[in-house]
Amino acid sequence: MNTVPQNPQPEILFSKNYLLIILTNGLLFFGFQFYPSALPGYLKSLGADDFLLGVLTALTTLPAIITRPIAGYLLDTIGRFKILFLGLFSMTIVALIMGFFPTIIMILIMRTLHGVFWGFAATGTATVATDFIPKNRMGEGIGYFSLSCSLALAIAPALALSLPYDWMFILGTVFFALAILVSLPIKYKQLTDKPKQRVFIEKRSLLPSIIVLVSNASYGAQVTFIALFAKERGLEHVGLFFIFFALALMISRPAIGKLVDKIGAKKVIAPSLIALSLSLVLLSQAYGMALVLISGALYGLSQGAVLSSCQTLAVLRASPERLGAANATFSTFFDLGLGLGALVFGVIASLSDYGTMFLCTALCQVISLIILKFDKE
Repeated sequence: MNTVPQNPQPEILFSKNYLLIILTNGLLFFGFQFYPSALPGYLKSLGADDFLLGVLTALTTLPAIITRPIAGYLLDTIGRFKILFLGLFSMTIVALIMGFFPTIIMILIMRTLHGVFWGFAATGTATVATDFIPKNRMGEGIGYFSLSCSLALAIAPALALSLPYDWMFILGTVFFALAILVSLPIKYKQLTDKPKQRVFIEKRSLLPSIIVLVSNASYGAQVTFIALFAKERGLEHVGLFFIFFALALMISRPAIGKLVDKIGAKKVIAPSLIALSLSLVLLSQAYGMALVLISGALYGLSQGAVLSSCQTLAVLRASPERLGAANATFSTFFDLGLGLGALVFGVIASLSDYGTMFLCTALCQVISLIILKFDKE
């Protein structure tokens, strides 16, 4: 482990440490994103129903909801390296075990453990990244950091849907292991100021995190049911949806980050939520791939704006010694939206059809708009 004295805001954005944590995060997300899109089809082939597929996503995200606040507190007290390494190493071991025993019960158990350690690993990378971003460029810095997530979202789901299921387990393990190797040379921030109270949720980060919770429920439905939706509508090459979605996300996040730094996050969130709702309405009405791809691109552009804006708000409103807690709060609510979305909309899908379900997800953005009106800061 390498440490340096507590880091004042660096004068440059693209430092060696910042670039290394971006790469670490990209490898982590790449490995993790092999599973959500391909596992439902695999379990479906083993006899699982739609409700169980929703439970699968919930079993991954709900444990992360519990561990993320703990991880945030430990990142602020024990240190960045130890908690990040714990998460990355455990993710690798769990993925390896799941590859050797790919049955319904083992996948459910291992994905639950993945959720637990995902809370440590993903909260760790986000917190380490914010250590190296200048405060006056936080929106831009978070935008570029998020590109690593977007690249994973562009390639991993499409690749997972195009390869035999065995490759999903193999590549997931390999990318988690590579993330460990890349994380080792980082010179982690040495903690000097520690939180005076044992608080696991950053209160000042709550409102933007709640907006993301409600908005992100639609994404939980997408990653779980998009492949089954395509099958219901007779659509082929649905993996292209993820490519259009993630490419749009990659384009929007750095640009939106700069806009957030210039005009403020709140002025970006409202129009982005409206666009996000429109993209979901378009998806619900899609009977051809053209509309699916347009929806994916619009969803990527608007979701990138919502996530970058809300995460910037969540981080900037926290004190320096509470960055771990702020990132944990944001990420906890992000995961909660993902898990609840898969579970709730899985029930709706079982009672109707996938098109109706996606139409219902558009309401999430309307609710988020209403919540935004209550923010007085």
